[in-house]
Amino acid sequence: MTIYDMGTNKMTTLIQISRDLIELEEQLEELFDNPEAQDRLIDRWFWLENIEAQRDQKLDNYAALIQELQARADARKAEANRLSKRSQIDENKIKALKANLQRFFQAHELKTIETDRYRLTLAKNGGKAPMILDENYPTTNIPDRLTSREPDREAIRKALEKGEVLEFARLGDRSYSMRIK
Repeated sequence: MTIYDMGTNKMTTLIQISRDLIELEEQLEELFDNPEAQDRLIDRWFWLENIEAQRDQKLDNYAALIQELQARADARKAEANRLSKRSQIDENKIKALKANLQRFFQAHELKTIETDRYRLTLAKNGGKAPMILDENYPTTNIPDRLTSREPDREAIRKALEKGEVLEFARLGDRSYSMRIK
């Protein structure tokens, strides 16, 4: 006796739902660069059958697809973070090894050494020379042409939230987002 013979169509329904979701995901991926076509596809998918129960089932399936994609994205993000941390460890080792090599070259007044596989050269960096600002120098003594003023966005927000009318700023409307629980 197979699962199909147990008097229910749940397995068939689950398989069909899975196929529908995979097909929808593939079609949405194909239309990734065309938001209008994606919208039309989603509308057609939702409203092809205008029966409320079927619509609700499709909405449920659509939410399941979103949750699955979110879980996949979270897993990929976590793996990317893990690999990024490993990469940062390697980059820190590279910096330390290069610093040791640079100290060795400077201590022995070496400029270039050729090995069987590499050519090692101690060279000055190009580009602009580093600028060093005296942190203790009062900023009020720096000429205006060498400084900039920026609005304090948090202070402006607080003033607006308290009801103050400002001619240069206003609070906008909050946007909408879908929540799936």
